[in-house]
Amino acid sequence: MNGVCLGEIVEIKGGGTPDKSIEEYWGGDIPWASVKDFKDTTISRTKDFITAAGVANSATQIIPAGNIIVPTRMAVGKAAINEIDLAINQDLKAILPSKRVERQYLLHALLANAKTLEDQATGATVKGITLDTLRTLRIPLPPLEEQRRIAGILDQADALRRLRTRALDRLNTLGQAIFHEMFGDGLPAQRAITLGKVTSKVGSGATPRGGDAAYKDEGIPLIRSMNVRDGYFLAKGLAFIDDGQAGKLDNVIVQSRDVLLNITGASVARVCIAPKEMDGARVNQHVAIIRCTDNLLPEFLEAFLLLPSIKAKLLNIAEAGATRQAITKAQIQELEVPQIGTSEQRAFVDHRHAISRQQQRMQRQIEASQSLFTSLQHRAFRGEL
Repeated sequence: MNGVCLGEIVEIKGGGTPDKSIEEYWGGDIPWASVKDFKDTTISRTKDFITAAGVANSATQIIPAGNIIVPTRMAVGKAAINEIDLAINQDLKAILPSKRVERQYLLHALLANAKTLEDQATGATVKGITLDTLRTLRIPLPPLEEQRRIAGILDQADALRRLRTRALDRLNTLGQAIFHEMFGDGLPAQRAITLGKVTSKVGSGATPRGGDAAYKDEGIPLIRSMNVRDGYFLAKGLAFIDDGQAGKLDNVIVQSRDVLLNITGASVARVCIAPKEMDGARVNQHVAIIRCTDNLLPEFLEAFLLLPSIKAKLLNIAEAGATRQAITKAQIQELEVPQIGTSEQRAFVDHRHAISRQQQRMQRQIEASQSLFTSLQHRAFRGEL
C-alpha cells in the first residue's frame, strides 16, 4: 500500500493560550481544548472556555467542527475528532484533511501510528514531538473507496469494543444500586455502630528507608496507594522489599480479605479488598488495613465505603487534616457503619458474587474485542484487510 507524508494530504494548524492574568480573556462561550479534554476519540465539550478577546489576543485559532485534533506534548499518540467548533492550546495541533483522504480513515491511521509517534517524542520531563515529525509521518493512502471500506470495518470493530465497555461500566455500578436498595444510603441511628467495634485491626505501615533503592525485583510485596483502586486491587506497580525491611512492618502484615483503604494523598478514600495472593504482604503509610470481625463481612464494608455519601464523608475527613490530607486510625474506628445482620450481609454478598462473575465474563469479551480491533488495525495499514 502506497504511503504519503501526512503534510501532503492535510493542513495543520496550531494553537495558543490567552494570558491567564487577564480575566476578560477567560470564561466566555468559546470552548478551548487542551490535553485534559482527550477522554475519547471525540471531543464534544471542554473544561475551559475563552472569550473572543482571548482568541484575538493570542496564538489560538478556532477549529471548525469535523476535523482531527492531536496532542504534540504530554499525550502524544492520541487523536480525536472535534464535534464542536473550538479553540486549541499550544500543545495541540488541528489536522484538516484534504479531499484526498477520508476523515475516519485518517483518524484510524493516526491512532494506529500512536507507538511510532510516542517513540519519536523527546524531552527531559514532558515529552513531545515537533511539527516536522507530524508532517513527515507516513500514512498509507489507498483510493477513497478503499479508505471508506477500511474505516467502516474499523468503526464496527471499535463500536463493538465500546459497547462492551459501556456494559461493564453499568455492571460496575450495579453492586452499589443493590446495596442502596437493600440497606439505603443513610445511617439510621438505631442501626449504626462504630467501625472500631466490628474490626479486630486497623493500622497502616511506613515507607522503607532508602526510598526507591529499598525496593527489590522480588521478595515480600509492599502495597502502596497506587495498588488500591475503588473496588479492585491493581497488581501492576507492586513494590517488593526484603525480609529485613519487611520485619520492620510486622505490625501490618496483610491477610487476604483485609479491607485496604487509602488514607493520604490524591487517591485518599479509595478502597478494595486484598486478594488472596497478597496474604503476607505489607502496606506503607498511605494505606490502612481494616480487618473485620465475624460480625462484618469485608465485601459489605467495601460496598459501604464505596457509597457516594460515605466517599464524600471520608474525603471531608481527609481535607480537615491538621497538616495534610489524611484519615487517621482513630477516625476510621469512629466511622459509623450500618449494624446489619450477617445473614442480610451474606445475601448482599451473594448478589455481588453473581455480578462479579458477569463482570469477569464481560472483561473477557472486552479483551477479545480489543484483540480483534488491534489485529484489524494492524492488517488494515499493512494492506492486508
